[in-house]
Amino acid sequence: MALTAATNTLSLRMQQSLTANTAVQNQKTASLSSGQAVNTAKDDPANLQISERYTSQIDCTVRGNKNSDEGMAVAVLAEQSLGEITELLQRIRVLSIEAANGTYASADRQAIQQEALQLSNEITRIACKTTYGGAQLLRGAGHGIINDQGNLELQVGANANNTMQVKLDASFALSDLNDTVGGLGIGYDAQQKCFDLTTQDKAQAVLAGIDDFITYVDGRRAEAGSVAQRLESTIRNQSNVHENESGARSRMRDADFAKETAELTAARISTDISAQMLLQANTQPNFVLSLLR
Repeated sequence: MALTAATNTLSLRMQQSLTANTAVQNQKTASLSSGQAVNTAKDDPANLQISERYTSQIDCTVRGNKNSDEGMAVAVLAEQSLGEITELLQRIRVLSIEAANGTYASADRQAIQQEALQLSNEITRIACKTTYGGAQLLRGAGHGIINDQGNLELQVGANANNTMQVKLDASFALSDLNDTVGGLGIGYDAQQKCFDLTTQDKAQAVLAGIDDFITYVDGRRAEAGSVAQRLESTIRNQSNVHENESGARSRMRDADFAKETAELTAARISTDISAQMLLQANTQPNFVLSLLR
C-alpha cells in the first residue's frame, strides 16, 4: 500500500468505525434510560407502527372499563331505588289489607289513607329525584341521561359500536305506573295521584291490583341487576384484553435490560478501541515526514 500524506485512508476508516460504535452506544443508552427498545421510528419502523396500534387499544380499553364502571353504578343505583319503591308498595299492600277489614270506621280509614298518600307521594318523589350526576334515571325515555329510545348507551369497548344498553324506558312516578300497569279502578285517586284506601271497596280494588305493580317494578329491578352483573363480566373480559395486549406491546417495545446492557458494554469497548485506532491512524503521516528529514 502506498504511503501518502494528502489522504489518510486508514484514519477515515477508523472515523467511520468510531461514528458507528458511538451511534450504537447512544442507542443502547437511550433504550436503557427510557426502558424501551424502540424509541423512534428509525429504531424499528414496523414494530413502532404495530405497537402504536396496540397503545390505542390499550388506552381505550382502560377508558371503556371506566365507562363500564360508571354504567354499573347507574344500574345499581336504579336497582336500589326500584327496591325502595317495592318496599313502599309492599307497605301499601299491608295498609290495603288493614283498610279492607270491616272493624275500622271511616275516620280510621282516613288515618290509614294519610299514610297511603305519603307513601304514594314518596314513590313519585323517588322516581323524579333519583339522579346520577344530577340527571334523572327513573322518568323514562327522553329524561335525564336516558335517550329517546329509553336506553342509557354505554361505550364499553375500544372500538366503534362496542356498546351496551341499560334499558330504563319506564317512568316510575305513580301516575305513570298506574297508566302502565293499570287495574286499580276505583282504588286509584287520579286527583291526588295516590292509592285510595278510604273505603272497603277501594281497599279491595287496591289489594286486587297492587301485586301487578309490585311484579312490574320487581321485573324492571331484575333487569337493572342483570345489566350490572353483565357489566362486571365485561370489565373482567376487558381487563384480560388489556393484560394480553399490554404483553404484546411489551414484547415489541420494551427493552431487554440484560441484552441492552451487554450490547452497551460491547459498544463502549468497541468505541474505546476505535478511538485508540484512530489515534494510531492519525500518526501515519508522521512516517512521511520522517522520510523528508
